[in-house]
Amino acid sequence: MNFETASFRDPSGQIFLRDDKIFRSIYSDGVEDFEAARQNSIYEESIQNGYLIEHTEASLTSAPEGSIYCIEHPLIKMITYPWEWSFSMLKDAALLHLDMMDFLIPKGFWLRDANAFNVQCHNGKLLLIDTLSIGKRTENSPWVAYNQFCSHFLAPLAVAAYSDIRTLGLWRANINGYPLDLAARLLPTLKKYSPGLLMHLTMHAHFQKKSQKRQNLKTKTTTRPRKFNDLALSGLINSLRKTISKIKINLKSEIWSEYDSIRTYQSDDVIIKTDFVRKIISRLLPETVWDLGGNTGEFSMTAAQGGAFVMSIDGDPACTEFIYQKRRSQKNGERILPITMDLANPSPSLGWESEERKSLTARGPADLVLSLALIHHLVFSSNIPLNRIAKWFAAIGKYCIVEYMPLDDPMVKTLTENRTEHHPYSLEAFKSAFGIFFTELESMQLNNNRILFFFKRKN
Repeated sequence: MNFETASFRDPSGQIFLRDDKIFRSIYSDGVEDFEAARQNSIYEESIQNGYLIEHTEASLTSAPEGSIYCIEHPLIKMITYPWEWSFSMLKDAALLHLDMMDFLIPKGFWLRDANAFNVQCHNGKLLLIDTLSIGKRTENSPWVAYNQFCSHFLAPLAVAAYSDIRTLGLWRANINGYPLDLAARLLPTLKKYSPGLLMHLTMHAHFQKKSQKRQNLKTKTTTRPRKFNDLALSGLINSLRKTISKIKINLKSEIWSEYDSIRTYQSDDVIIKTDFVRKIISRLLPETVWDLGGNTGEFSMTAAQGGAFVMSIDGDPACTEFIYQKRRSQKNGERILPITMDLANPSPSLGWESEERKSLTARGPADLVLSLALIHHLVFSSNIPLNRIAKWFAAIGKYCIVEYMPLDDPMVKTLTENRTEHHPYSLEAFKSAFGIFFTELESMQLNNNRILFFFKRKN
């Protein structure tokens, strides 16, 4: 039995792995809400509505000591985190919480928390994965997770849309949610005083700060708390929905908008390259593929069409946003999960004891890694030696397809222009570095002298 390091904070239960299956133990603190939700068909209906990940009750055999119930969940192929998501994925996760609240309120229940980490992509659909976050509502009480919702969803979405999309990376330093006062300061003046953001972010941050000051001074307040009946609580959720829905983003990227015009190879090479990837996919039949530097996702789609679950990783948020929106209308698009990440600075392990949120490497290995038109960027833009690239690829993938671009390639020339020093880079150096960790199974030279290599990890 292995406990999931991200689930230790909830005294109601804990996730554990046994025989490559995912289970959730339910302790005494969670029994009342669990039984009430089960008796009122909350779980059954929310699963049918597409809000909540499914579960089945399992035997208590080998469950942790103190477990009253044990339930089994389907295995999620890849856990991802908010700082890796596209803007629209975070927005959809926010709306999912509000949909769930609209469903729960008339039944006398609510979400006890609104944690962005409680949402994951499973079989191409965003679902809430924390079964125990559903609880009986406290009568006449404001939503207990309102502050958390604003800091986990409203604040990052507003700042990303109206200040800079790169601020989604602030999640790494604030895994318990964005500080609302910081988010309010980052917004343009006209936006921070727009109706929804004024109430739920700007004024919210102001009163939160005053409340904190009173607590620090141990000053009692005489303000009588407002009572929230069903109508008032539904009104709050509706107001949040309107505010979230109005937040739009306008992404611009040369890679996204001018991708076809800046190709440095001809369409014949693209066809050959695609056929090579498709051939390897059909031979290997990988369950998981990581497409490093996925760009607009054409090779991710090739892998998805071959039946693989594909994580398409790119450092440009415009690319991951493009793929996220495009995947909805494409056949097999549900197999692709785009995430934003600087591959020279991949997601590290974070949280308590640096184990709560796993690094990208710890979430592998993938069956197959695609690295097409990438390594020259890592070498020349990020100064990462070939041997370190090969070592990392061996840590995250059992097989790799790697594209080598020669020094006379136009893209390489652009990166090396006016540079006098760089790490050794040649075909011989490339083969030597990857030969330490991989066995070459196949290679193919394109018309533009780029070479595709198919490697298998040693040992």
